[in-house]
Amino acid sequence: MRRKQRFSMGESVEQTTSDVQASAEPQLLRGLGLVESTTLVVGGIIGSGIFLVPSIVARETGAPGLSLAVWVVCAVLATCGALCYAELSAALPETGGTYPFLRRAYRVPIFSFLFGWSLFFVIMTGAIGAVATAFASYAGYFLGQAVPYGPWTQRLVAVSCILFLTAMNCLGVRVGGQIQNLFTFLKVAALVGLIGVGLLFGHRAGTPLTPFLPAAKSGSDLVTAFGTAMITTLFAYNGWYYSSFMAGEITQPQRTIPRSLILSMGIVLVIYLLANYVYLSILPFEHLQASTLVAADAMKAVIGPVGGGLIALAVMVSTFGTVNAQLLATPRVYYAMSRDRLFFGWINRVHPRFHTPTAAILFQGIWASGFALSGTYRQIITYAAFTNYLFLSMAVAGVLILRRREPLLHRPYRVWGYPVTPILFLLVSAGYLITSLIGRFQESMVGVALMLVGVPFYFYWSRRSRTIQEGSSR
Repeated sequence: MRRKQRFSMGESVEQTTSDVQASAEPQLLRGLGLVESTTLVVGGIIGSGIFLVPSIVARETGAPGLSLAVWVVCAVLATCGALCYAELSAALPETGGTYPFLRRAYRVPIFSFLFGWSLFFVIMTGAIGAVATAFASYAGYFLGQAVPYGPWTQRLVAVSCILFLTAMNCLGVRVGGQIQNLFTFLKVAALVGLIGVGLLFGHRAGTPLTPFLPAAKSGSDLVTAFGTAMITTLFAYNGWYYSSFMAGEITQPQRTIPRSLILSMGIVLVIYLLANYVYLSILPFEHLQASTLVAADAMKAVIGPVGGGLIALAVMVSTFGTVNAQLLATPRVYYAMSRDRLFFGWINRVHPRFHTPTAAILFQGIWASGFALSGTYRQIITYAAFTNYLFLSMAVAGVLILRRREPLLHRPYRVWGYPVTPILFLLVSAGYLITSLIGRFQESMVGVALMLVGVPFYFYWSRRSRTIQEGSSR
C-alpha cells in the first residue's frame, strides 16, 4: 500500500536519506536549497518574453508611458501572487504547490484536479512548446549558416531541446537543479549586460516615456488595449510559483520557498523594468512597435550587427533554462495527483536510483514534444491564459479562506501587507479575467472547455479511488 506523506501543524517536513532508505518504496529526495529554488523561479520566469513581448505591448497600448505601465501593473500582480504563495508554501509545504493549496482551501478535490488537468493538457504543454520553439528559432541564427533551416528543422530542434532536458531531469533533482543554476546565471548576466550597454550608450534625444497615453484612443479603448496587453505580459511573468511545486524536494521548505520567492521576484522586477526602459530609450517608439526582435534591434542600434548575434545567443541560453525549469517543476503536480489516485496510477512512480518522478517527467516531455512538433502550441497558449490565472486567483483567495478557517495553522511566513496583498492581487486579476472574456471570449471559452473535459475523468478516478479505499479497509 502506497505511503502518503502528510504534514500536520508545526510538523517537520524534512526527509533525510535514511528515511528514504527505510521506506519500502523509493521516495523523492530533498536536494534543492535556496540557490536552486531561486534560480528555478528566476529561470522559469525569464524566458523569451522580455526579448519579444515589449514590441507586442507597445503595439497594443500605442504610447511609451502606457506600455511601461502595463509592465509595472503586471509586476505588482506577480509580486502579490508570489508573496501569497510564500505563505501558502510555508504553511503547506507539500509537493505540487497549487494542487495541495486548492485541495486544502476548498475541500472539494475537483478544483485541485482540474488545475492539474489543465496544467498538463493546456497550460504547461503550450508553454513548453512555445519556449522550446523560441529556442529553436534563435538557434537558426547559427545553424542556418550551416544547414537548411526550414520550419520542420526548427521543430525538430525544439523537440530535441525538450527531450534532452527531459532525460537530464530524470537523472536526479540535483542534476536538474545544477542545469538551472548554470543557465539562470548566464541569462541574468546577459540581460545585465544588455541593460548596462543600453543605459551607458543607448540613450536617444527626448523623454522615452512620453506621451503617456495615445491621443487617438477613447477611455474604453484604452481599458481594452491595456487588458489585452496584459495577456502577453503576464505570460512573460509566468512561473513565479514554480518553487512551490517542488516543496517535497526542497530542504527546509517552510523557510526556503518564501525566501526564494521574495528574492527571485526582486531580481526579475529590476531586470524587466530596466530592460523595458532601455528599449524605450534606444528605439523610437514606432520602431519598437514594428520590431519582431526588439532586443536584437536595440543592441544593433547601440553596438552594430554583432549585437544581433549576442542577443540570439542570450535568447538561446534564456529559453533553454526556462524549458528546464518547466520540466523540473511541473511534473511534480502530476506526481501528487497520481499519489492521490486522481491521475494515471503509474505517474507516481519514483526511480529507485535517481529518486525522481521519472514517469511524470517523461509523460510531460513527450506530450509537450508532440505539440512543439505539430506547431499547435500557439493556440494552446491563447487558450491557457484565462484558465491559468483563474486557478492562480483561486489559490491566492485560499490565503484569505485559510486565515479565517484555520487561524491556528502554523505559518512560518505570513504574507506582507495582509489582507491588502491578496485582495490587490484578486482585484487586478479579476480585471484581467473580465478583460480577457471581453477581448478574447472565444479563446477563453475554448480554454474553459478543455478544462471541463477533465470532469468525467475526475469522477472516474475519484470513484475508483473510493473503491480501492473501501476494499483495503475491509
